Amino acid sequence: MLPRSISRYISLQIIVLVTVVMLVFIAMINLVYDWGTDDSVHYFMSMKAENYIQHKRPSESNASIVVYPEYSSLPETVQKIFENHSWLEEELYYDYQNGRHLYLLPYYNPGTEQLLFVLHIYNESPDTAMPGLTIGGMTAMLALVLAVLSIGVIYNLGWSVLRPVKALREWNRQIASKDLQSKNTQRRPDFRFDELNEVAGQIQSSLTEISQRNEKEKQLLRALSHELRTPLAITKASLELINKTEPQLTAKLSSKLSKIQRANTNMCATSETLLWLWSDDLAQFETQPVNLGEVIKHELEHNRYLAADKLLDISLFEQEAMIEANPVLVQILVRNLVRNALQYSSEGKLLIDYQPDAGLTITNPVAVETDHSNEFNDYGYGVGLYLVTTLCQKTGWQCTISQETKQFKVQIGKFV
Repeated sequence: MLPRSISRYISLQIIVLVTVVMLVFIAMINLVYDWGTDDSVHYFMSMKAENYIQHKRPSESNASIVVYPEYSSLPETVQKIFENHSWLEEELYYDYQNGRHLYLLPYYNPGTEQLLFVLHIYNESPDTAMPGLTIGGMTAMLALVLAVLSIGVIYNLGWSVLRPVKALREWNRQIASKDLQSKNTQRRPDFRFDELNEVAGQIQSSLTEISQRNEKEKQLLRALSHELRTPLAITKASLELINKTEPQLTAKLSSKLSKIQRANTNMCATSETLLWLWSDDLAQFETQPVNLGEVIKHELEHNRYLAADKLLDISLFEQEAMIEANPVLVQILVRNLVRNALQYSSEGKLLIDYQPDAGLTITNPVAVETDHSNEFNDYGYGVGLYLVTTLCQKTGWQCTISQETKQFKVQIGKFV
């Protein structure tokens, strides 16, 4: 897997670049050296051939370069080395044998109208070696100097970019861990490059906008807490007073009163759920032992009217189910699950089961012609599911929603 860190990525690129440059540099040094050697040898051998043509005898100034008037006059060992060659005039031929460098130059002799051959033999030995560095050592030294310079330049360039990037990351971590109120007044440092400063400005602007929106939401929650709870509580108290006079009411008015009471109860429960879900006060979510079975029975009894016109067989687990959780959150969760199952079930069997290892599972029948497979993904299959999933995300409970041909299932994992 490729490194995701910018510093590691740049370091890897520097290593690759320097390695490639060193290899190319070493190859070019050796190539240029060979070219220079061949050109020098060719020049002196050509001068030797010209001197031979002019004076009819070779010059004695360079004993390692010998002129032979024809190929057959060459030493037999040299003839064997260069046999089966097609000679080109003034083309330098080279071979290496047992520590000896052999250069052979065919040269046109106008006097004989034939090719003469100039032979240069260079023997490798400590006595003839030039003092100082060899070409290999010189190449290695130059390559090392080039590598050090390249690493220094590229590392300085990369570090000058990486240091502001790391500073931006550290600044982002610091402001992310602070209170939103202090982020608006915190002075933004200079990150050297305009692009990084622009990114930092966008981050700070986004955090400011988030802070303002959160403050508006808190104000809205405070307003809802008063504007919803107060009138609902008054309505509930008034309904309870009216309910005491129910024997004096007609059957029609009594039925209307029951509907109003259920509506008031649902409104109270929904508003309470929303206020709890969007509250930042986590201290209120203290846990204690809760009898899950009793909570489910209570909600089934109060919401049975949702399935009054359906032939629905409700099966509830019988074993004791004591869980460690916040009782209010459990009641909110169960209420929305039960209401959703009763309201959207078709005729059949509603199964409510609890297993300590698997958690709570509610399976309700659905009509074959009704396809809710896409609806519950965007919470169209009952707003209760939206509240349930939101609650599970806030508390860390695992929520799984699935649907088969005739069954809709919601599973809540282990309560923690």
